[in-house]
Amino acid sequence: MVANDDTAQGLHDALTNLIPWDGPVAPRAHLHTDAPALDLSGTWRFQLVDSPHDAPAGFTDPQFDDSDFVDLVVPSSWQMVDPAGNAPFGRPAYLNINYPIPVPASDEDIVVPNENPTGCYRHTFEVGQDFTSAERVLLRFEGVDSFARVWLNGIELGWTKGSRLTSEFDVTSQLRPGRNVLAVAVSQWSDGTFLEDQDMWRMSGIFREVTLLARPYGGIDDLFVHASWDGDAKLLIDGPEGATVTIPELELTTTCNTEVTIPAAQPWTAETLRLYDATVSTDTETVAVRIGFRTVAVDGDVITVNGEKIIFRGVNRHEWHPRTGRTLDEKTMRTDLELMKRHGVNAIRTSHYPPNARFLDLCDEYDVWVLLECDLETHGFEWGGWDGSPTGDRRWYDCLLNRIQRTVERDKNHPAIIGWSMGNESHCGEGIRLMNDWVKERDPSRFTHYEGDYAHAIVDVWTVMYPSMEWVEAVRDRTVMPGAGPAPQTGRERELPFFMCEFAHAMGNGPGELSAYEERCFDPHFHRDRMHGGFVWEWIDHGIDTGRGYAYGGDFGEVLHDSNFVCDGLVMPDRTPSPGLLEFAATMGAVRIEVDSEQLRDGTGITVTNRRDFSDLSDLEFTWQLVDDGEYVQAGVLAVGALAAHHTWTGTVPLPDEISDPMVVVVEAKLTADTLWASAGHVVARTSALLVPEPLPQPCLPASSQPRRDSSGWSLGPARFDRRGRLVTWGTASLVAAVLDLFRAPIDNDRASALARNNIGDAALAAGLDRLVHTTTSVHEDSGDLVVVTRSAAAAARNSMTTTWRWRAVQTDDGREGIHLDLHTDPHGHWPTMLGRIGVTIGLPAQWTTVSWFGLGPTENYPDSQHAAIWGRWDCDVADLQTPYVMPQENGLRQGIHELTIGGSSGGMRITADGSWPAFAIRPWTSQALMNAAHTWELEPDGHTWLTLDAISAPLGSTSCGPMPIMSHRLYAQPVDLSLTLSLV
Repeated sequence: MVANDDTAQGLHDALTNLIPWDGPVAPRAHLHTDAPALDLSGTWRFQLVDSPHDAPAGFTDPQFDDSDFVDLVVPSSWQMVDPAGNAPFGRPAYLNINYPIPVPASDEDIVVPNENPTGCYRHTFEVGQDFTSAERVLLRFEGVDSFARVWLNGIELGWTKGSRLTSEFDVTSQLRPGRNVLAVAVSQWSDGTFLEDQDMWRMSGIFREVTLLARPYGGIDDLFVHASWDGDAKLLIDGPEGATVTIPELELTTTCNTEVTIPAAQPWTAETLRLYDATVSTDTETVAVRIGFRTVAVDGDVITVNGEKIIFRGVNRHEWHPRTGRTLDEKTMRTDLELMKRHGVNAIRTSHYPPNARFLDLCDEYDVWVLLECDLETHGFEWGGWDGSPTGDRRWYDCLLNRIQRTVERDKNHPAIIGWSMGNESHCGEGIRLMNDWVKERDPSRFTHYEGDYAHAIVDVWTVMYPSMEWVEAVRDRTVMPGAGPAPQTGRERELPFFMCEFAHAMGNGPGELSAYEERCFDPHFHRDRMHGGFVWEWIDHGIDTGRGYAYGGDFGEVLHDSNFVCDGLVMPDRTPSPGLLEFAATMGAVRIEVDSEQLRDGTGITVTNRRDFSDLSDLEFTWQLVDDGEYVQAGVLAVGALAAHHTWTGTVPLPDEISDPMVVVVEAKLTADTLWASAGHVVARTSALLVPEPLPQPCLPASSQPRRDSSGWSLGPARFDRRGRLVTWGTASLVAAVLDLFRAPIDNDRASALARNNIGDAALAAGLDRLVHTTTSVHEDSGDLVVVTRSAAAAARNSMTTTWRWRAVQTDDGREGIHLDLHTDPHGHWPTMLGRIGVTIGLPAQWTTVSWFGLGPTENYPDSQHAAIWGRWDCDVADLQTPYVMPQENGLRQGIHELTIGGSSGGMRITADGSWPAFAIRPWTSQALMNAAHTWELEPDGHTWLTLDAISAPLGSTSCGPMPIMSHRLYAQPVDLSLTLSLV
């Protein structure tokens, strides 16, 4: 049965009639008012049916018996109710590009499946005279996915689409004193679905707040704040004639629709938080407004705010919580912004829809630039060559205009918003031009953006996604772009500002090469060129909490899914910063500290650069320490002072006469006072340098021990080797013999995906790097050394590696007995495959779980991601050296190892590097186990502690949705040497 048989056909038509809504009032700003408001959040009654036509007959009637319904919290998405358990209302589904329903062609009518899950909601509430005596009452829905049909007290109000956009219904004539019953039918699929193909979990429901708003006679329905800065502040607020505008701090009183100049006001920027609390009042209503004076302009090919060029050190941000999906509370929003500010993020692209309105209030408060994006993406049409794409089909244009109008009108009063984006990955047609034209007419005070404007004919800026380093260099230098032909950059794009709206895909272990992007696009030597930085994809891993770990696409039985491509953020699902976020802070931060240890004695050596665009460094204290193998020797404060924006300071620190190899200088910039986002003492920037920057040989005294052969193998010092020359015993501990290792468990940037430009991981597997066969070709004694030669190759492969292991007994400088290894490996044959590493792996006793090292730490670090690590002495347990990426993969590497000690109750091993500094990773499972596990909870210790020492390690890059690593970072087969001393602990 249907809710109303005679409207069944009308309901069917509304789902797919390409009309954005019917019933809501015109869009307007979200205002903070003293007029009565009733939050309808809480427990509603709910029933899920297979189709809107299956809604219980009469469920919209106030007297309907809903005892068969169940309780559901609003706001929420119904698929997030116990998704890993009973999932009473279905489970989430993750898709990136593909639509979850069939796609119409250009010559077809728009249809959605008959099986269209529909949530039937009922909520009872009471109102008093403050509502029933109002001039009118509005019912506001801030987010419903994807189609909502609404009744109040049995009377239909209308319907709306646009999942992440506000809709308000006038309920004045339907509202009753006392008890009222609100009924809503929410269908998962509608024509709006084809405009909402964002890379995200697909889920449904009333997922943002629902509010009842009393509108007084003579009230303030809408305002448009124009607050500019040109050396003086100017203010004009479009609003009701005669409404009073007051800014107490500035001792200002004026009226709406009157422009005033305010010399005493200070400007707002993303560095200089300066908001003024204002009120706009009539006799019956007062609205609170937070005003930030700033002027955004496109000056030639430069974006300026208040006349200064700005750089976006940004992130793309989806709304996500691992337990509540896209329903976020204010605490979570503040957590996001505080984490961003602590790690140097100054800009947010709201990918790919307007966020919760409260979040934008907080962006004003926490001072970040915002590129606000419309709720529009039609990416799935790409697979059909964009046939039927809504942005080029006039049937959809009213829907497109409705979406951009609701976007701009709701959020137009936020100083943080400096640009409007038409949407994302929706091809480009006349629909985009119409949207852009409307925005420029309504709000010319901000720039417009749409990455898909490949002809550069519509919007104000030029942006790209995931460019190669060479491509960015060509844009910067205005030279020939790779693959662009002989005459690139000859059109309107030459006149436009440039930034990367998506780059450095932060999926799994990565992104790498942030410093390379920073050099090309974020640090343009402070002259007014067109390079404006960019926005990392993305902020958070969209894992779903299952109670034992995080789930991703395919874990809920989806017919079609995109696996863990949804886990591509700088923070883990629980908002733990990933090593990638730490690297972002170290490379992209607006304060740079560099130390050249060779110049410290010349009175320079330390360089501090203020890469902020507006503010000086008077809020920071710069401290230094000299640290000798973990022990503090000396400390002090650098006289950097109030270093102005875009300026540089140089200085030095006093050095002792004698400098040891592990002596380090560490320089930090710390907040001197509490801020909204961090406490005094928070480290904004940090760097370190070895005072002896090049590795020196560490000679050991020869021991009297010589290789001794018996029937089962060889003995040498504290070590025993089997007859094939493999190290199998250390002291009294049994080992799994050391072997050459060329393999790493594929990181997400190695794996194939629909968007990966190269498949590094499959090439490695095809070459057999994970299944090398190690054959001893000779074992002999040579001048007191045990010399072992091995050949490593995979089944069916002709290419191989020959490794010479030269072992000798030594006595270490602290009198310990040990052995020294000189290892040399040579490739043979054709090796086109990039390698994961060139090193050795050895199995140690499982009881050896305590680790101490001198090198880079404490965070994991790789050749193209090491700026967040500093030199020092670090201590840790094996378990804490693992980074729990949502999908297991290579992790936990630490580089620059001078000395490494691993031990436990049954002894241990100390390893000292001689002449070069390797990297190490240590795990309770093998790389093969990491590769084979799909989730962290599938990893189980296997009875060994596996130590890998890399002579050379592969980079991270961001190939999962980006370019190959730059050539200088790639690791191919090559001769390597590794020299180590092993001693007993």
